[in-house]
Parts: sequence; structure tokens; C-alpha cells
Amino acid sequence: MSLEWFHRMENAVRISLPDLCESFDEFEILFDTNTTTYNPEFIFSIQTVDDIEDFCIISFDPTNQEFLSFYYHEDLDIQSKVLFRDADEILGYVHATFHEYIGDIDEDDVLEEDVDELDEYLDDEMYEDIADGEEFQSTEYVGDDLDELKETIEWVSNDKHLHIEDEERDQYSIHLRLGRDTETGDGVLYRHTIMKHHEEDIEDEMIFYFKQDEASYIADLFNEFIGDNHISH
Repeated sequence: MSLEWFHRMENAVRISLPDLCESFDEFEILFDTNTTTYNPEFIFSIQTVDDIEDFCIISFDPTNQEFLSFYYHEDLDIQSKVLFRDADEILGYVHATFHEYIGDIDEDDVLEEDVDELDEYLDDEMYEDIADGEEFQSTEYVGDDLDELKETIEWVSNDKHLHIEDEERDQYSIHLRLGRDTETGDGVLYRHTIMKHHEEDIEDEMIFYFKQDEASYIADLFNEFIGDNHISH
């Protein structure tokens, strides 16, 4: 699990951050990294009189080699995972979250454009990529009306509930269920997760569809993963 990209991105962000926004001059903006966690982090903070307050945390997944953060999407009323492809996307996201944090959105016309761009990125790129299958051969629905989707699902397994606590003391409550789409015959994996991260509950609900011919290949992949990691239950 290489951190080469993490360090290259850190250098690019650190160079560009001071010139990102004129409003930064009015605050003491701190940029720190934490590589002691399983998912190393970029931590952006504001120095106040009494304390240091984090306003944006971006994590790096060394296994999948991707940068990500969590964003509450008001229109969809869900906590979304946002993926970043380069330093410009990270800087744009930091800029928008900074102004959201200080409550200066209405007074900064430039910021309003950034927030619009952020929402547009989340709506048009993140969800479109997932829904159109550009990154996944099967379909993963995140942010759709899952209650509507569930109406066409016939559940074929018992509910599976498990509680996991990782090395960083993050806690996961996971609910899994297997079903079949009655309209298409596709297999369905339902997953509902509540993750306690930095004393904050992050809820995620997804439905993953797969073709019947894919099932044996997916099972093989799971078995390989279990074997490689010597997982037992």
C-alpha cells in the first residue's frame, strides 16, 4: 500500500493553498497531515483565539489509491462520499468547505460559484459516474430513492447484522441482505452502514445490482479476498 501519491498530492496542495483565496489572509489556515491512521488524512484547520478548529478532512485510501471526503448533500438528504482525481478538485472542495464553515457564502460572489461547482461536481460527475457504470461494471445506486427501488426486490436471504471496530477505533454497524429484482431478475446486495468516525455518525445506504452470470465471479473474488486476508467468522 504505497503512499507515494499521498505525498505528491500533499506537496501540490501545500504549494497552491496560500494563493487559493483572498479570505485566507484574514485567518490563520493550517494544513496538517496524519499518517498514523489506517487511511492517512489531509486536515485543514482554522486557528482561533481559544482553539484549532478543523473545517475539512480529506482521507486517502491506500488500498484503492483514492482521495475521498464525506459531504452532506442537502437536496438528497444523504451523507455522500466524494472522490477526488487531482489537486485542483481537492483545492476547490477545500475552498467551498472553508466558506461554508465560516458562514460567508452570501457575501462572497466568487464563493457562490465555487459552491455551485461543488454541487455540480457531486451531481453531474460523482453520481453520473456511479449510475452510468463508468467506474463499475455493475450498478451501485447511491443517493437514489432507495425505498422505490426496494419495491421491486424479493429478498432471498435472512438479515445479516454485524458490528466492527477497526484499529483506529472507528465503529461500524452494518446490515446486509441479498435479494432479486423481480422486474429484471438481477441479483441485489443491500448494505446499510452507520460508521462512527471522529465522534460523528456517518450513515450510508446502497443497493448493488449484478447479473446472474456475474454471481459466481463475484463469489470467487470474495473467496480470494477472504483467503488472502485469512478472514474467518
